[in-house]
Amino acid sequence: MKYVVTIEHENGRFLAVHAFEGRPDEMAEMQGQAFGTVAEHLAAIGVPIEGAAVSCYEMSDDTFHVSSGFVVGGPIASGDGVESLQLPDVDVASTTHIGPYNQLGMAYEALKEGAEAKERHVDASAIMWEEYLTGPDSPPDEITTLVHWPLEPAGA
Repeated sequence: MKYVVTIEHENGRFLAVHAFEGRPDEMAEMQGQAFGTVAEHLAAIGVPIEGAAVSCYEMSDDTFHVSSGFVVGGPIASGDGVESLQLPDVDVASTTHIGPYNQLGMAYEALKEGAEAKERHVDASAIMWEEYLTGPDSPPDEITTLVHWPLEPAGA
């Protein structure tokens, strides 16, 4: 797949998320449960979902630290395992991945290479996130995911 990498600015949108840890082979099931938990909590407190489903990732060894949920209009009341998370106010390298989730690694490699081609560098210590524009029930070759990786400050 050919990736188009853009440099954009993330303004620090708010998310309502459920955090968990898991191995790559556990992600699909755990994310599905997290999205359900967050949707139920938001409905119970009367907060509308204002954007795509999102998962934020940090990696250590073979375990992902994940926060999965939805874009909301501002901070929310925590409860039921759901909390507010604000994305960083930072420049990011972004691309669209169309295809199965198990091929998302190619998008991350493209972000790294694309940022370097624009004389920027991804921040390997930063939280990365994905926005799911289609669900897992879509045909695998039609699954569409926006992938974002924060950049080091310009000139760093």
